[in-house]
Amino acid sequence: MTDNFDRERSDAVIDERFELLSAYLDGEVTPTERQQVEAWLANDLAFQHQYRQMQQMQHAFPRMTVPSSQSAEALSAGVFAKLDRHRHRKLAIIGGGAIAATLVAAVTGLGSLFSDPNPQLQFATNKANIPAPMMLALNDPILAMPAKEEQVIELPMSSPEVNAD
Repeated sequence: MTDNFDRERSDAVIDERFELLSAYLDGEVTPTERQQVEAWLANDLAFQHQYRQMQQMQHAFPRMTVPSSQSAEALSAGVFAKLDRHRHRKLAIIGGGAIAATLVAAVTGLGSLFSDPNPQLQFATNKANIPAPMMLALNDPILAMPAKEEQVIELPMSSPEVNAD
């Protein structure tokens, strides 16, 4: 509880010193207040730093240019125009990328057509000409699965039982 009170009191003292320093720089202090500020400047390094910063700001303000006054409508129109330009630029970049990707795909596809005058399609072949058995794994097999004791009968690929619809 006392920490908050001390912090508030400390903040009030800092604010009071800031106000007094500001008035001192503007030449609006009484002789007693002037002596107080000069005593702080002689003894307090943080106060000296704050004094230098405020002095620099005071000298910088007269040299700053004042922006021309602008109506709220003109300002909002300018802001929204800039947002629209940003949105259009983003769409142009995305669209340009899509067009570039399409062109690359088209050129790559056309290049492979024109690169070989006799393109040959290659199919996988069974060089031994031996029919390979077909193996299927289904939830509901077409043929009944034999029990462990029964003998397994393999049907050749050309048999009518296998090719039946």
